Amino acid sequence: MRVTIESFTRPDVERMRAAVARLAEGPTGDREGAAADVTFDLYISGGCPGQRVDFRASVPSGGEAEVTHVDELRDVDERFSEAVRPEELGALARHLDVASLMELPSNADEGYVPDSLVGSVAITSANARITLWFPVEDEDPPAGDEVAMRIDRGQVPFVLRASMTPERVRPAFAQLAKVVNRLTGRPQL
Repeated sequence: MRVTIESFTRPDVERMRAAVARLAEGPTGDREGAAADVTFDLYISGGCPGQRVDFRASVPSGGEAEVTHVDELRDVDERFSEAVRPEELGALARHLDVASLMELPSNADEGYVPDSLVGSVAITSANARITLWFPVEDEDPPAGDEVAMRIDRGQVPFVLRASMTPERVRPAFAQLAKVVNRLTGRPQL
């Protein structure tokens, strides 16, 4: 997994931690300020020309999520907005440890085969952004390798193998998948 950390100063880190902590408190906690401070963006893209796939789900801590899905091979082009439940965001924030994300090695040399499916999850708060890049497959992994995230967006899923994901981010990715699958009306694992 490749990690990119942008625009981090000590105050940025503290604002991100505070916003995530407010979000983790859930609907009964003090969420003032969190609505504008935290956004989770899932983006998956790849494929050969004429067979490109672009999937994006932007999940803000306030307001509605925006989902875009374009699949040239299957002639899919959909865009919609959907409300996100506060309890879903609270669970996502409880699984998210900003300090752990910042300690992940950058793996700057990690590359991807041209036309392969590549995914990213960006967590943004104020001036801070942490982006995690990873290879995505369109089939379940072989026996013995679990799934860290599975987005059931149509005929073929987007799958992130557990072996490709640091253990400490798997719970947050699994919760993000639950939220996105509910938003798109797909079954949950």
